[in-house]
Amino acid sequence: MYILKMSSVLIFLFLVCCSGGKPLTPIDSFKAVKHAVEMKDSEKIVSCLSKASLEKTQRLNQFIRDMRNDQLLILSDNYGYTQDKLKNLKPVDAVYLYFFSDHTNIKLGRYFLEKPISVDIYGSSAVIKVESGIELDFIREGPYWKFDISGL
Repeated sequence: MYILKMSSVLIFLFLVCCSGGKPLTPIDSFKAVKHAVEMKDSEKIVSCLSKASLEKTQRLNQFIRDMRNDQLLILSDNYGYTQDKLKNLKPVDAVYLYFFSDHTNIKLGRYFLEKPISVDIYGSSAVIKVESGIELDFIREGPYWKFDISGL
């Protein structure tokens, strides 16, 4: 029995130590995004996003590529990106628009500068409410938690 207990403790410690600092809880994921927001690191934020969120940015990219030139011109004026950059929008660029851009009025990053006041976990999904009352969605993908913007 002693060997069984010790081996389970060792396996747990191994998993925790080898997780590479990836978020094992929704609040860990929140903190990872917060740190990336503070650094204005769009690439790090992309690594914190769920697969569904990344698929959303791909759908957005395809939608933009299918636009006519006159539509692209309007979008370019609104978002401050060139038409060529809009046609080749990368997830990092889309994240910048969502989190930091003055042109979109979204500025999702501001909510990660607030304190979380509650965490509600529902199986493999979670909602973190911040001071302003905004609720942020997180989902578990494997053992790790990711920020999910697919519902926005």
